[in-house]
Amino acid sequence: MPYISELLNNKIFDSSDATVGKLQDILISPKEGAFQPLEFLVIKDLKDGIKFVPYEFVENFTSSEISLKNLFTGIAISKLPGEDYIYLKKDVLDKQIVDIAGTRVVRVIDLRIGTVENKMCVLGIDPSFRGLLRRLGFGDSFITRPFEVKLIDWRQAKLLAGSAPLQLNTAIEELSELHPADLANIVEDLDVKFGSNLLASLDSVEAARVLEEVDPQLQTILVKHLGPERAGKILSQMSSDEFADLVKTLSSEETKDFLSNVSASRAQSLQKLISYPNNTAGGLMTLDFFSARPQWSVSETIEELKKISENMRSIAHVYITQDNGKFMGAISMRRLILANRDDKISMLAKDFPARSTLKPHDRVQKVIHLMTKYNLYTAAVLDKEKKLLGVVTIDDVMRLLAPKA
Repeated sequence: MPYISELLNNKIFDSSDATVGKLQDILISPKEGAFQPLEFLVIKDLKDGIKFVPYEFVENFTSSEISLKNLFTGIAISKLPGEDYIYLKKDVLDKQIVDIAGTRVVRVIDLRIGTVENKMCVLGIDPSFRGLLRRLGFGDSFITRPFEVKLIDWRQAKLLAGSAPLQLNTAIEELSELHPADLANIVEDLDVKFGSNLLASLDSVEAARVLEEVDPQLQTILVKHLGPERAGKILSQMSSDEFADLVKTLSSEETKDFLSNVSASRAQSLQKLISYPNNTAGGLMTLDFFSARPQWSVSETIEELKKISENMRSIAHVYITQDNGKFMGAISMRRLILANRDDKISMLAKDFPARSTLKPHDRVQKVIHLMTKYNLYTAAVLDKEKKLLGVVTIDDVMRLLAPKA
């Protein structure tokens, strides 16, 4: 089974053993999730320029011999039919691809050609260093043998550049099934153009979750490349603390542009978050939490939770506040679920440790100490009037301590 690098520029002979030209490229039809048969050979004619030969007229197709069944003059055509085709050399070689199975981005160094169901097809993609040496002309020599080849199944790869039939949108359904952290790794491996296009092509909620997992420095580059309008839809779905952290990296003018693409109330809340340093409780807190009134019953609280659950990433605690926002305590979701449906919420918060709250300017060391002491996954942040401003979650603390994780 040859590689395309071993076939390109090889001489081609017709049935009279006459040299008719050299192989310039190979055409296939776009078809997802399948090994794609070779459709046409693109031949540089020694006399008349480029010609296209249907693969059905090929007799032998190996790295040592490419020959035709008929006379070249009887089968060569100068124009392709109207159907779209992919050029393996021009559109695939050296392009970036997403390997869905391996959740990674690689560059196509070489392509493995072989027979499937009596048809010559594209079988796999070689992204290896050995593939690069093969293209440089070292073949299967002692220099290349120490390097392993691990082919990517052609059916598992989605092209990110090239001809229209295999543009990124053909992979969106499968990419959306990946975990946001895996998708973020793919975005980080891509160049800015394709990384931002991938984000823009996802559902805004999914894109927001992916963007939150991307390296902070790259986040800034990506949203600037997308621009306020395109990025605004994604940013509006990000958690408030992540949005605030990202906006802090922008200029005041850019910040104004991006905040103009979210609701006025959210923009006002984000402005408050932006004012706090990153290594304080205020800088770490999120505004995405659920609060209940003390007079509500457990049943009423659960019904309210159902209404807003789709807009919340996760809910570990219910925070109890009066109508004016004054904090009265918190209860875990576990305790809420196990409680009697007629119990009042205020009765369930009796055991809440009064000293387990934070002030917005508390340093991160105090945040860690308090959350460790009381075994908290979340901690409430209160202002001077004891009103609930936001919530610090343990994952935000960990992200600050290990930003590269």
